[in-house]
Amino acid sequence: MRKKTKVISMVLVTIMLMGLFTACSSSNNKGNESPSKEPTGANANAGNSKDDATKDSYEITMAMPVLGAISPDVQLVQDEISKITKEKINATVKLLPISIGAYGQQLNLMSSSGEKLDLYLSLSSMYNSEVSTGKYIELDSLVEKYGQELSAQIDSAYLNSAKIDGKLYGVPGFKEFTTGIPGVAMRKDLVEKYNIDVTSIKSLDDLDAVFQTIKDNEPTITPLGVGLSVPFDQYTWYDRLGERYGVLPNFDNGLKVENLYETKEYSDALNTMHRWFKAGFINKDAATSQNNPSDMLKAGKTFAYFVAERPGTLEGEIRLTGKELIIAPLAESTYSTTSETLLTLWGISVNSSNPERTMMFLNMLYSDPAIANLLLWGIEGKHYVKATETSVDFPAGIDISTVGYANQAWLVPNSSLTYTYKTEPADKWELTKKSNAESVKSKALGFLFNTEPVKNEITALNNVGTQYVKILESGTIDPADKLDEFNAKLKAAGIEKVIAEKQKQLDAWAAANK
Repeated sequence: MRKKTKVISMVLVTIMLMGLFTACSSSNNKGNESPSKEPTGANANAGNSKDDATKDSYEITMAMPVLGAISPDVQLVQDEISKITKEKINATVKLLPISIGAYGQQLNLMSSSGEKLDLYLSLSSMYNSEVSTGKYIELDSLVEKYGQELSAQIDSAYLNSAKIDGKLYGVPGFKEFTTGIPGVAMRKDLVEKYNIDVTSIKSLDDLDAVFQTIKDNEPTITPLGVGLSVPFDQYTWYDRLGERYGVLPNFDNGLKVENLYETKEYSDALNTMHRWFKAGFINKDAATSQNNPSDMLKAGKTFAYFVAERPGTLEGEIRLTGKELIIAPLAESTYSTTSETLLTLWGISVNSSNPERTMMFLNMLYSDPAIANLLLWGIEGKHYVKATETSVDFPAGIDISTVGYANQAWLVPNSSLTYTYKTEPADKWELTKKSNAESVKSKALGFLFNTEPVKNEITALNNVGTQYVKILESGTIDPADKLDEFNAKLKAAGIEKVIAEKQKQLDAWAAANK
């Protein structure tokens, strides 16, 4: 769906904002219930009553980040949304799209100046900071009174993951709340040309023979593309617990936090990557390339790249690359973690002069398909046309580069209410809900590390990581030469102190959530 539903976009945005915000809180939560399958519409009772909460008209300002240019028809779309909200909750909506590069700074300026702001998107990298600095208000009582349909749409295990010190400040946006199944996306034409048995690929080591076949027979094609993302971005066997300075191996490990960089699994994976690099299976500029591996394959330069497979991933990668692909999974299970759950959250600004009305609108965003589709696709007939009852296409003569309104599914609070693009699986959202419900829950699901006590160490560790992680994980250098040096510098930068603090907080969280 025109890159807009690409999960990688979320990952890139999170990385871009990591430099703007520092996580700084911990959470206590528990619970696990199945979400309601059917949306029930907006909070009509609140809008149709004479309740004082809706007596006076109110304009709700909703801010969100934007990748690329801001769509020229935002005003038209917000006016259509306002027609619905005016009738149901006596409120109009002002959409405030902000360029991703200026998003954090602009929100800080708005908050500090007291500028009108009601509802805005936070990412996992900024959520704790927003709460600790008092920019978000507590939502528990508002959800209880005005957000019944919202809470019915989100499994309580995931909703409660957003609680900090037992209180809710942000509502997770609907998405795949899992790590996905790590896998390798390969060009289907070459798989078939060389009779590659995809079913025999179960581990990293099984890829050696596959890559050798491509190298021997396709001299102009590099077997594996590595660039802006490296395989370890998708190939994970641990809960990173916010960041990777202290992880939970196998998403359990008896809740014992370990140094990832000293584990045998990490060393073995590095050795595999370096073996591939020496064999010519990886592009020579892997450590410095800023290209997406999918773009490398699209350009005909590479055969394969790593992905985290979720519902719709294969179709999305095919659209992105313009090539028929096959994905070979490298694991059997997908895991739900706090980091994945809290990738996007919607909260109410402390600047809001009407939190009640704002919560009513947030409730509608999670329960009203008409609003959800307006926010994602725009206006029917102008920005999209129905391909089927549940899918859409661009109008004749219009594409992603010329359409007047374009948004991304991860920016819609509840994208499960929206139409799919015509080439996506018709049951994409049901598959996503099923994956969330059936995924293996990390033993630390709900734990959110408060980095404040070790923020200086985190900064120092980030500086060390910048020097070593990419060159090691791209396979460019021999881990025998640099891994010990990397770990020594991590220790000098304070990784043991960070792990001890993380373990202390995790133990306290576990005790509070027995």
